[in-house]
Amino acid sequence: MRHVISSGHEFLVFKAEEGTVDFYAYDTLFLSGIRLSTSVPLEPLEITRSSDEVVITYSGEGIRAVRRVKLGGGYRERVIFFSRADDERVIEGRYVFTVPMADILERDYPQASPQRKIEREGNVYAYLGMDGRRRTVRISGESFRVSIPPRGFGRIEFSATPFVEGEFLLPTFRKASFQFNWKPLERVESAVYLRAIEDLEQLIVDIDGYPFPLAGLPDFGAVFGRDSIWTALFLLEEYPQIARGVLKVLSRLQGKRFNAKTEEEPGKIPHEFRFGELCQAGVIPFNPYYGTVDATPLYVALAGEYLKRTEDRAFLDSIKNNLNMAVEWILRRLEEGGGYIRYDKTPLGLENQGWKDWKNSIPDENGVQVKHPVAVVEVQGYAYLALKTASELNLTDYDEKMLEKTAERLKRRFNKEFWTGEHYGIALDGENRLSKVVSSNMGHLLITGILPEERARAVAERLIEGDMFSGWGIRTLSSKERAYDPFSYHNGSVWPHDNAIIVLGLWKAGFKNQALKLASSLLNALYRLGKIPELFSGLEELTPLPYANSPQAWSAAGAVELINLMEVKE
Repeated sequence: MRHVISSGHEFLVFKAEEGTVDFYAYDTLFLSGIRLSTSVPLEPLEITRSSDEVVITYSGEGIRAVRRVKLGGGYRERVIFFSRADDERVIEGRYVFTVPMADILERDYPQASPQRKIEREGNVYAYLGMDGRRRTVRISGESFRVSIPPRGFGRIEFSATPFVEGEFLLPTFRKASFQFNWKPLERVESAVYLRAIEDLEQLIVDIDGYPFPLAGLPDFGAVFGRDSIWTALFLLEEYPQIARGVLKVLSRLQGKRFNAKTEEEPGKIPHEFRFGELCQAGVIPFNPYYGTVDATPLYVALAGEYLKRTEDRAFLDSIKNNLNMAVEWILRRLEEGGGYIRYDKTPLGLENQGWKDWKNSIPDENGVQVKHPVAVVEVQGYAYLALKTASELNLTDYDEKMLEKTAERLKRRFNKEFWTGEHYGIALDGENRLSKVVSSNMGHLLITGILPEERARAVAERLIEGDMFSGWGIRTLSSKERAYDPFSYHNGSVWPHDNAIIVLGLWKAGFKNQALKLASSLLNALYRLGKIPELFSGLEELTPLPYANSPQAWSAAGAVELINLMEVKE
């Protein structure tokens, strides 16, 4: 089991089985395998985790020890030893670790990994990266000798303080002083709500004075366009300031020029931004990377929902040029894509660029990835929603009637070409052939308004059939499909945020009984899992997946929104 603690741009992963810690900051693995080694053998008795520290209790040869692991301006440990002996005890020891200074994304791009020469001068380890930045970590308390009086206490402290030279496109994250509410609820909802709030507190950071949700830990402690927008939408009713922060930060990163390597385009909202060496050097395209086709229409939709909730027209006027550029991007991509927003694949980019963005996650009926350029089903619904929202709320300088007509033209063609006669296919391939695969993607259409009423009903009914509903949530892919794998990332697993979107769509479309059934099932699953992960398996037996990130912002925020929905069900 692993425990994750975060603070601003820093986070640590405590691996309980090994008793070791990995310490990350600025998307860099500074220290790996931090382990306490002592002259007196110590056996761990208990490990507990609170919101800001991991506590390990040890026992050995008349000694008790309590090790507290936390963050705060770097990595921090404090160990208290207690002796039950009647004479003085002396304990010697040291902290054992390696100093990789590795980019967090090197596991995904091993071909880009450099041969690093880490230099040490005194208690400072240093490395000059290929991005021209000097990364250092200052160590204190690496070795120790502590004398413990008879039946008394002794203390040691260990710290590692990281630093990266230079400025970045975004300021590095600070711990946010953001307070979430607590509310008394029924047992299941209360436990899940508390877990969700604790997870969100780990992930909300301060970026230049604005609260912003990082996507998830340990792998996604970064700015993600799509993830942050959905998190803000889920939390909008109670916490509109998060939506404001998301809109402000993403406006700052919005594309300004065409760049084939990073897939930047004018008006495009980014997929991801990282501080790591390989990204900053341009070896891999995440400084930032723009390989997403759904973040831009979702950005416009979030702006509209924020305005409805707050009536804060002044703030939207401050980003009006960004909204103009985003709508311009949507219009241009619809024209270039033959009436649909499509994505292609670049050598370093993601194979898929909707929310199911992993390899082979948009399959055809034979179980193989559909051919590019791909028009994925839910993105067309998002585009329709963005254009309608911009038109109805006067978000841009574009003619409202033109936006309305473009949206309606998209709706008519979409409902002709994506409809199989029973449900909506997952995507059109590069030759406009429809993949008729049954997936959760079509559930997102329910919130967009692009569906005629009778087809919305057909989607609602199809989603809760046994091949899609596992008993705990809607699978990402039907169990009848060739590509189905309940342990996969996107082809048959269950994602809490995906289900939260579907629940909101069912509710909005008037299918409230189905919405409440699905919400209740998912919350019960999260209660039984004891955490709110990125995803879990699509088996009928509730089964966690070891690679799923937790905490995960849109999962936690989606759970909060479902609990709020359950409260108003009457």
